[in-house]
Amino acid sequence: MRLQEWIQQYHGTELLRFDHLCEYLDATPFEIKHHLDGISPEITGVLKSEEGIGDDAFITKLEHHLLNRFNKRRKKVKVTIEVELPLPEEAYNFCQRERFRMIERVTQHMDEQNVKDWRIVNMRRI
Repeated sequence: MRLQEWIQQYHGTELLRFDHLCEYLDATPFEIKHHLDGISPEITGVLKSEEGIGDDAFITKLEHHLLNRFNKRRKKVKVTIEVELPLPEEAYNFCQRERFRMIERVTQHMDEQNVKDWRIVNMRRI
């Protein structure tokens, strides 16, 4: 999600402020302030003021620059993985053994793909 859209959706404003960047980038205020001060201390001052920054082009440029600098991806998205397992015809619910086997298989796959910070949200029979 783009920074401007994220600010509008989660903060109900068109203005970018310093605290928004800390949350959006998942970086410490010190890291962001240090980097912005290196570009221009005035930017940090404006971001910390009540007025914030409302210029769409500037926000887009700043977003691109900060995402590259902090090597962060845009906000996380929820990914649903559906796994089809053959179950006996009589089975209407997952038995514990099958459930644990599926969790183990998905966990192993995520580890092999080096995917971190994920969780199983829902398990159901299709």
